[in-house]
Amino acid sequence: MIDQLLNARLKTCIPNVYPSVAPTAYALPCAVYQLLETQVTTDLDGSVSDEGFVTFQISISSESYGQAKILARAIRNSLIIWRENGVETVEWLDEHMMADTTTQATLHRALLFFKFFTTV
Repeated sequence: MIDQLLNARLKTCIPNVYPSVAPTAYALPCAVYQLLETQVTTDLDGSVSDEGFVTFQISISSESYGQAKILARAIRNSLIIWRENGVETVEWLDEHMMADTTTQATLHRALLFFKFFTTV
């Protein structure tokens, strides 16, 4: 469920959003999100809860460094205040900027890492 909610939330900041991997012919700018970790919580009686922490990496790709930074800031600002539909807390973990020269045109990438406490 968090995947669909995150996809919709990201689309408020960037038009092209893809889960896991971008398609071969993707449009720029875009964001690709990947689930990195799920930590379910247990209740006091030891039973597994339907809530837990999930960590996502969000990779933003753009043709310009400035646009990648602007989109990263917009996504960061949107997610750190996000409290709806079972998303209870959001923690911004890290951010990295890099260039990708493996494609025909150099792409500028922003990698954002977030941890959410939500229904898993």
